[in-house]
Amino acid sequence: PAALFQTYEPDADPVGACYDVQPGDFGVHLLIAPAEGEGAVKGYTDALLTAFIAHVFSDPAHLRVVVEPDARNEKAIARMVRIGFELGPEIRKPEKTARLAFLTRAALGLA
Repeated sequence: PAALFQTYEPDADPVGACYDVQPGDFGVHLLIAPAEGEGAVKGYTDALLTAFIAHVFSDPAHLRVVVEPDARNEKAIARMVRIGFELGPEIRKPEKTARLAFLTRAALGLA
């Protein structure tokens, strides 16, 4: 597989204990296989993430996307900011120190 996209309800996930979950929050995890060699396509990750976010926001009940990449993953965090995510605090989880980030419908002009 090239990517795995997972959605979750933050209030039913351990991340929900790390911040003030708002009505309409919807969590996403995106795992992407490394781009290597001739198969690498420039812009693939941004296009994939944009399509997944559009899918999440196709449900009007989803008001804000919540992500929590590893705090050391500067590339992923920069990508989130470029797309329009607002950075939140770092949080400690058993498996990693993560950086919360939030993307609202309004930030994409979908309000």
